[in-house]
Amino acid sequence: MVLKRMAARTMTVCLVLSMLFTQAAAAAGSATAPAAEKQGGVLPNEQNVTFSDLQNSYAREAVNRLAAVHLISGQGGDRFYPQKPMSRQDVAVLLAKVMGVQPKQPNQAVFADVPADSPYAPYVYGLAELGVLHGRSDGTLGAADPLTRQELAVLLTRLWKAGGGQMQSAAVPAYADEEEIADYAREAVTAVTAQRWMQGAGGNFRPQGTVTRGDAAIIAERVLNARYQQAEQADFTLNTAKLSVMAGTSTRVEVTPTGGTLPFSPVFAFDRPELGTVLPDGTFVAGPTPGKGTLTVTLGYRTKDIPVEITAAPEPQQPQDAVEPNEQPEAAAATGGASEAKAAETAAPDAEKKAENDVSEANKPAKTADSDKGDQAGTDTAPVKPNQAGHETEPASQPAEEEGLVNFAPGSFTSVQTMGKADAYFTQLEKQYPGPVGGLVTPSETWTGYNRQFGRKVTVALHEVKRLERVTLTFKQQKSAGITMPEWMDVEVSRDGRAWYYAGKAKHDVSPAEEAVVVRTLAVTLPKVEARYVRVSFPVKVFAFARQLEVWGTDLSKGESPSVLLPPENQKQTVVEEKTVRRVENMLLAYSGAYGERGVWRKEDFLPMVGYRTKDGYMVDQMFDTVLFLPYQILPATKEGWKEYMNDLFRSGQQLEALNDAMREFNRLRGTLYGTPTVENVVLALPYPNPAQTDFGSLDDKQPSLSFNAGQVGEEQAYQNRKQALEWYYRELKKRWDKAGFAYLKLEGIYWFHELIDDSAPKERELIRHMAGIVHDDALRFYWIPYYGAPGLAEWKSLYFDYAFLQPNYYNDKPVQLDRFEGTLDVVSKYDMGVEIEGDERMYRDPKFYQIYYNQLVAAHKLGMDKNRIHAYYFGSKTLLEAANSDDPVIRGIYDDTYKWMRGRFDREEYYLPEEMP
Repeated sequence: MVLKRMAARTMTVCLVLSMLFTQAAAAAGSATAPAAEKQGGVLPNEQNVTFSDLQNSYAREAVNRLAAVHLISGQGGDRFYPQKPMSRQDVAVLLAKVMGVQPKQPNQAVFADVPADSPYAPYVYGLAELGVLHGRSDGTLGAADPLTRQELAVLLTRLWKAGGGQMQSAAVPAYADEEEIADYAREAVTAVTAQRWMQGAGGNFRPQGTVTRGDAAIIAERVLNARYQQAEQADFTLNTAKLSVMAGTSTRVEVTPTGGTLPFSPVFAFDRPELGTVLPDGTFVAGPTPGKGTLTVTLGYRTKDIPVEITAAPEPQQPQDAVEPNEQPEAAAATGGASEAKAAETAAPDAEKKAENDVSEANKPAKTADSDKGDQAGTDTAPVKPNQAGHETEPASQPAEEEGLVNFAPGSFTSVQTMGKADAYFTQLEKQYPGPVGGLVTPSETWTGYNRQFGRKVTVALHEVKRLERVTLTFKQQKSAGITMPEWMDVEVSRDGRAWYYAGKAKHDVSPAEEAVVVRTLAVTLPKVEARYVRVSFPVKVFAFARQLEVWGTDLSKGESPSVLLPPENQKQTVVEEKTVRRVENMLLAYSGAYGERGVWRKEDFLPMVGYRTKDGYMVDQMFDTVLFLPYQILPATKEGWKEYMNDLFRSGQQLEALNDAMREFNRLRGTLYGTPTVENVVLALPYPNPAQTDFGSLDDKQPSLSFNAGQVGEEQAYQNRKQALEWYYRELKKRWDKAGFAYLKLEGIYWFHELIDDSAPKERELIRHMAGIVHDDALRFYWIPYYGAPGLAEWKSLYFDYAFLQPNYYNDKPVQLDRFEGTLDVVSKYDMGVEIEGDERMYRDPKFYQIYYNQLVAAHKLGMDKNRIHAYYFGSKTLLEAANSDDPVIRGIYDDTYKWMRGRFDREEYYLPEEMP
């Protein structure tokens, strides 16, 4: 139902554009594109190989996992040969890839047996520069020789230290063959044993034994897991919380690890390149124009934002003090970057001011559904065909140059993928906005449109490896047309197009509520990494418009590359794909914010809720796939009350953070933490603006406290005040959620807290529909749980709710007849609703409530309501947790039977009668 409604709204928004683009689409073709393919270059085949010789191998899982992310390969055909020795140079390549040591093309060979043009050379010399690989006295590496286990132990400790890691210092038992371990390797063997990377067999380490391909895969997977964890937990400090820079000057952002050395190369990004540039070492160079922007620092998978303000330079006091035209300010000359920022400013002057005028008629944003009531300018203009003067720029015959850097993107092959499952309807809609011929990398003012489907991954394949320093992409926001700025842009790089590494993230400060047209270029500065492939990812809520994807760098022959360490591609950072997030099926209501410990959810409370834990402690399956966080009914309708509830949601170690920690532990126990981790859906509640409230509080210090009381301020003003309060809360809630960046949670939707439609409230239905529109604009779903017989229950679809669950209200002191259960399900079927399953602590001590709980399960099961529907579950506070932790088989059975019911395996067909008890 929600898809139909969203589709209808989207179609309404797009009617004008549909007319304007019919001719343009036919001429330009798809931007994803066979047309782009003709320009030369392709992406490597990323299809996974199934090895035929691993069926009974101890290394099968490790090999398959590394092969799936293209960190290891076989030796021809479908054979891996796990028992064959692995050469030193093959081990070097594997370890470099796992650790994220970016390959470097050497100027000359250092080792006689590893020529500079060898495919091994970029990895071998990358490790050698870090001090991990040492040659032999004869000037060779022994590249083709097998590696011994003690030599591998030494390489691992050097590599981990170079990557900013600390080895475990736990005491380990002595090996029976310890005397055979060489003196130079003893400390390393102890370290890798404590780290549980290498442990030998039968009490022996076998230091002189050769490392087989299977051994190497198992050890490499363990190191990869540690590297993922390091990237997730990488903590760092910055030398400033904000930047205030005078135009034409520069300052440097310094990144300091909380301990030891930096585990990864820091990556910097800025969202206003027309105002300034951030260099690979963190130096921010301000251009000549004052303004504000956001600088983002990425280390591993973690980011921190710095607000930047560029202030105007003082006017020259005396003519003799003026800078001559052929000179530049001393501070800018010292960095060599001010002119670069000025060039950027010249290239895109006043982008926001002229945003509405520089878009070609061929892809002018759609008007809203109300456009026939207002300005009709542009609606009767004949569509302009692509390539007409002023509307599209032909692909550049030579790459553009900027301060020694070259934009290598024009003419490169590009590929566009959706982050979620492709949807034929949304794909057809976005074909109306195909962008310029040649795709997103073409220098053109024409926008390319992307519609829903979670987000996009745009991959650019350059013609050859280059030293890359900057990736930029320009986006547009025009909220009235359903076009919003993506919240972030991620950049990944690869040398071979198979093994990918996460570089960094660019953010911005454009509010999703901003009504003005905004054009913003997001620029990620790379640490001079040598790569041929670049992948840019960004989320798409309704529509995203983008243009001019640029990849700036130099040829390898110019200058030197530093040692660069980047984490593996972040599979959780981008919008999560369908296979890792289950659709909403079973939603647990989690009350918080009051009643002491009853309203505090911690990691150990959530763990048996998100995962089904057997009696012997095994985590065998997901249980509740969604958690609805909502306040207790006592929440006051005041600004301070709402703020305190929100603060409680985001408090350290509880509620949302506890759920995120529980999901991390769930994935660890299930062995899915670093492969395809399961992500929990979250629904957050909007507090109800009680229409009796006369003193909500002020949203602005310059304005009086809001009153929701129509008798005091009139119906229209009361409605406007209630709407303002809800909009404020939603914006703050969404901002807090986005900033938290929970790796294992996905915001699925928003919940309307009131359980009925109150006709005495000012314009109640209009208020609900208004909030539904805001929620839908953020590509979220709107939920409601009215009680049995609630006013407005039958209207839920017309109120723009996406899902509604019937609250049956079985739990009261009056007897509940069996026909009441079936009558409830008749209502659910009639109005196409979900059903809420109800239970509380009374079912543990009162036979009547025990029977009520089970009889609702039986009734729903008999009518097939336990399959192919979504359900909400109310258990008071943390009632079901008591059953999960109970040793009493009857109480524990409630937890087990609830899980069976969720999975459609509940087998009781008969109701409990009053005299029955198990």
